[in-house]
Amino acid sequence: MTDVSTYLEQPAPPALAGRVVCTWRFRQGLSVAPVRVLPDGHIDLIWDGRSLFVAGPDTAAAMAHLTPGLTLTGLRLAPGAGASLLGLPLHELTDQRVAMSDLWGQRGASLERVIGEGQDPAAAMLAWCAGQAGEPDGRMRQLFRFLARGEGVRVTELAATLGYSERSLRRHCLDAFGYGPKTLDRILRLQRFLRLAPGHASLTSAALAAGYADAPHLVRDSQQLTGLSPGELVAHHGR
Repeated sequence: MTDVSTYLEQPAPPALAGRVVCTWRFRQGLSVAPVRVLPDGHIDLIWDGRSLFVAGPDTAAAMAHLTPGLTLTGLRLAPGAGASLLGLPLHELTDQRVAMSDLWGQRGASLERVIGEGQDPAAAMLAWCAGQAGEPDGRMRQLFRFLARGEGVRVTELAATLGYSERSLRRHCLDAFGYGPKTLDRILRLQRFLRLAPGHASLTSAALAAGYADAPHLVRDSQQLTGLSPGELVAHHGR
């Protein structure tokens, strides 16, 4: 067993791009240190070799305690797709890890058997996703794109653009992402900072480019969302 943890992503097949972002595989090395999982605005279905569970939308970094040598296979759902695929509003899963057998009962247990009996868990999860009825929420997907671009659009303006009242926008966002638009905006801004940081001479310039008002604004969000300083965040999670 290698002492180094490894992580690999594969883009979703084009036919499933509206439902799935990617599949991924993580193998824990010899370390018993917990793995910090950052919030990113998505939810994942994860197979751990024995059971399938949903990693619900996180409002802050989650610490995963994994057995050395454990391999996880994940399916990251596209923005706005989780509620329709799972058949429930995502605020019911916020900051939780829930077994599919608990969520869906016998249907979840049957899906676990299919994945467990196959040779490729990722392919089995993609096949399940392709066979589900229902369509992702297009307006919530549009909201995600607006916020991910970081154009500084106010929530009131977004609500009007999408044809919602502010109250209705928050309700739909809670259903689609597990939290309101302001929390989603904070999470996506921090992810944007992580993408931009390697190309900037300083963390402050990267923060301003990502949409932060100033360096203290970045420090607050980094601490509250991840428990790390911006420097620690980039050192451990920079891309």
